Amino acid sequence: MAQNSNIDEKKLLLELSQGSEPAFTNMYNQYKNNVYSTALRITKSKIQAEEAVQDIFLKIWQNRENLAEVTHFENYLYIISRNHLFNSIKKIARETSQITEFNQKETGIIDTDSNIKDEQYNTILNQIVEQLPPQQQKVYQMAKRDGLSHQKIGEDLGISTETVKKHMAQALKFIRLKISPYMNMFMSLLLFLKL
Repeated sequence: MAQNSNIDEKKLLLELSQGSEPAFTNMYNQYKNNVYSTALRITKSKIQAEEAVQDIFLKIWQNRENLAEVTHFENYLYIISRNHLFNSIKKIARETSQITEFNQKETGIIDTDSNIKDEQYNTILNQIVEQLPPQQQKVYQMAKRDGLSHQKIGEDLGISTETVKKHMAQALKFIRLKISPYMNMFMSLLLFLKL
């Protein structure tokens, strides 16, 4: 029986390597839940886990020509998933570190330059916050601007603390995604100001 499933998998991988969309759909439906549960365990975020599933299977589709050579698809999928998830975590850590670095006062930069940098950053941040859905925007501003706890925000808005946390996580993810293209510009500005 195991030999038949192995033959079926080889046939499916061969079809997939030749660009068969039905073979891809079959493979996706067969393995998406495994990838999702692994991603959820690592990221602790349903949204990030769902995105990871899409990204990982997109990567498999983009590299489909190599699949005919794969002998154990589950192992192959595990390695691709693990690498993707760890790279995502490293990227988030780098972005968070850059934002933290950016927010810290740099020694050797005169106050006016620092104020200009802060104003530019705050202007862009405010524009991004304005793009958030209304409820996420309220939650974000109450937490960041007003310094309220998740519990207090929930009481004020008449929603559960879990819902507040969900809105906050989605807001922060959106902000990180939108602000990351500007980070290189700000880091370049910092280096220029130091010269």
